Amino acid sequence: MNQNNRLANRINLITIIAVYLLILVGGIVRSMGAGMGCPDWPKCFGSYIPPSDESALPEGYEQVYVDSRLQKNKRLAKTLTTFGFNQLAAKVADDPTIQEVTKFDTTKAWVEYINRLVGVLIGLLIILNLWFSLKYWRIDRRVVLLSALSLVLVLFQGWIGSLVVSTNLLPGFISFHMLLALLLVCLLIGQNFIMDTDKSNLVYGKGILLILFVLFLIQIVLGIQVREEIDWMKSMTEIVRSEWLTEIGTLFYVHRSYSLLIVAIVGWFSYYNWKKGALTTPIKLLIGAIGMEVLLGIVLTYAGMPAFAQPLHLLLASVAFGVIFYLFLCTNLKVNNN
Repeated sequence: MNQNNRLANRINLITIIAVYLLILVGGIVRSMGAGMGCPDWPKCFGSYIPPSDESALPEGYEQVYVDSRLQKNKRLAKTLTTFGFNQLAAKVADDPTIQEVTKFDTTKAWVEYINRLVGVLIGLLIILNLWFSLKYWRIDRRVVLLSALSLVLVLFQGWIGSLVVSTNLLPGFISFHMLLALLLVCLLIGQNFIMDTDKSNLVYGKGILLILFVLFLIQIVLGIQVREEIDWMKSMTEIVRSEWLTEIGTLFYVHRSYSLLIVAIVGWFSYYNWKKGALTTPIKLLIGAIGMEVLLGIVLTYAGMPAFAQPLHLLLASVAFGVIFYLFLCTNLKVNNN
């Protein structure tokens, strides 16, 4: 790998790490209930830097931002109706939670502001990633295509982020926002896999990994739904943190029990590769991530849902998902090495 290609590979890796950092920061925002720390977008209470005190805001600012959201949501609802999403359009236009006012909170404003700054950093890195990937145009155009798709996806993510704010954290948009982040991880990892000339991570069990990939994605969706229920209880009820999971009921128990299936498949896949002498570093990373994920799940269940564990639980799930996707790509190396 020449120097230019090494630099392109390094920028891609930094971008992947930065995306995971954004997922972690986003998890912290949700666990703190700071998603509406800035009730407007891209500014924060009308400024590019959050105000230091509520006294700096005009009288009646709460209703000003509610009215602004409602106007934007009317336009969004009309667009959704045009494309046939009538049910979602009705929810965007009529959900009463969208009309809730946002009180200024310095801590929450800065937490959400930092989240947005990390998002800007991701955007800059994605642009650099595309710029340096152009060197691969004559070598492998898939690298350029994946980096260009990553840029388009980040721009789309920014727009979805604005809708998350305008709809006052409407659950469906938050979940979609998270799934798009995982798609971005896959695009960047796919690009990295193509650029990497050291194809030494030979992996066996393509069918097992495909099943694991699908089942793990389902588990993430279940986890997102559990998270949405928690967010609703946090904002709409007086239920104490330690009783959240009990109140969720069946959905949580399915999510918890389903994890046993994931652990079993990861164990079988790891054993299968160990028997073939191919227990590579990425597989060990997967084992570690799943092990820590289970441990955090136990902490969340039996230690009263401590706030610190929620974003870490999300981060480890995202890391495991990315590793599974990378390992699936590596299963194709057998054909190339025979």
